[in-house]
Amino acid sequence: MSHLLWTQKQDVGPSARTSSAMAFDSTKNRTLLFGGTVGSTGAMPMSDTWEWDGDNWTQVADIGPLGRSDHGQAYDSARNGIVLFGGASSGGGGYLNDTWEWDGVEWTQIEDTGPAPRNGMGMCFDSKRGLTVMFGGGAGYTQFNDTWTWDGASWTQEDDGGPGARVYHRMDYDSARNRVVLFGGMSVTQKQIQVQVRNTGLFSTGYHTETQIVNSSQYFNDTWEYDGTTWTRVEDTGPAPRSSFGFAYSGSVMLLFG
Repeated sequence: MSHLLWTQKQDVGPSARTSSAMAFDSTKNRTLLFGGTVGSTGAMPMSDTWEWDGDNWTQVADIGPLGRSDHGQAYDSARNGIVLFGGASSGGGGYLNDTWEWDGVEWTQIEDTGPAPRNGMGMCFDSKRGLTVMFGGGAGYTQFNDTWTWDGASWTQEDDGGPGARVYHRMDYDSARNRVVLFGGMSVTQKQIQVQVRNTGLFSTGYHTETQIVNSSQYFNDTWEYDGTTWTRVEDTGPAPRSSFGFAYSGSVMLLFG
């Protein structure tokens, strides 16, 4: 069996960052990157727009959407534009629900209503129906399991069943079988618990009760498909549970990395 090798193409371009979003524009044959943030806690997200032509990065805009991280982005091949939704506008939160489109030259804000503010959602374009599909995401310790579609003018909520609420999952569209495929992600919960703590000090005896905050994370490795009407769970084996990975349709299979 032959093995394909990774090749580093470029080491200059956008500054180092995490939680940016990318989408491939098949009309211009360019990959578009927007936003993201540096790794330090509380850092303000960036608002720069870059294109990759297969050999070089070019900054194409520095105005448009507010800087953000973990937003959704997908290429709308019916309207030849990239759709951007939501994200977090600061390191500590500030969740957004604005919708923007990139026409290859500039950003235009199309809508500021629709799904609740969130980040960490999954987005892809359903080429059969001509709709951008979005699932899930969250705002802090609230995660969603709602499904929405964007038709170029407005958002419509569709199925509210299917995968459990989650963030940082990945989705792409299988154009051979006309299905949206979703894998993995995570959920985060926070609860208060009462604990018994032993008294300290020279003359202290016994115990007292304290309230503590406990955060709990659950990672998923379930696989779901959406046919435009119903979500169906198709697999719960395969890659180990994970979030924030790479996921893309190759034209014949879904590829997952990291």
